Amino acid sequence: MESWSKKRLKYAKRIVKQGMKNPFYTMTSVITEKGVNILLRNSDGELSNLSGCAGYYCIYREKNKKLECLYVGKTDSSLQNRIHRWAKGVAGKLRPDENHAAATKARLDGVKLSDKIMIKTIEMDEVNRLVDDKFIRSEPLDEWIAPLLKSKYNVMTFEECGSLEDFF
Repeated sequence: MESWSKKRLKYAKRIVKQGMKNPFYTMTSVITEKGVNILLRNSDGELSNLSGCAGYYCIYREKNKKLECLYVGKTDSSLQNRIHRWAKGVAGKLRPDENHAAATKARLDGVKLSDKIMIKTIEMDEVNRLVDDKFIRSEPLDEWIAPLLKSKYNVMTFEECGSLEDFF
């Protein structure tokens, strides 16, 4: 029988493999007096709206011609809202009743919205095809995905996951 951790790691790897095939969105943002406005554009430059989409998202920054994974998250309601909350945290524009620890760490570490920020997503319908265990689908597999992608600012992770080299 497969152990609890091996099973979650197996599904996290499946999600990463599929997610890496998905295209990047480029994020542009405008800091306003009251917050941040973000736009996500696909590879054709067309605006994308991920408001009604649940799934996982990975936020990357291009630095010195290399991509670094800054954060991996999961949402059951709106990818657009979660990405927006991260951007507000990086900009230092969170309301007193909002919190995003990873975005705050990134901001304090010098990440700026003017950096080249790129997003990869995998929507829940894709995840549901990859993860046949309904119980595990509802779990926060982002805690397992983050170390695989060497996410810099995720707070909650399972470090025993290994690395991308383990399954490519």
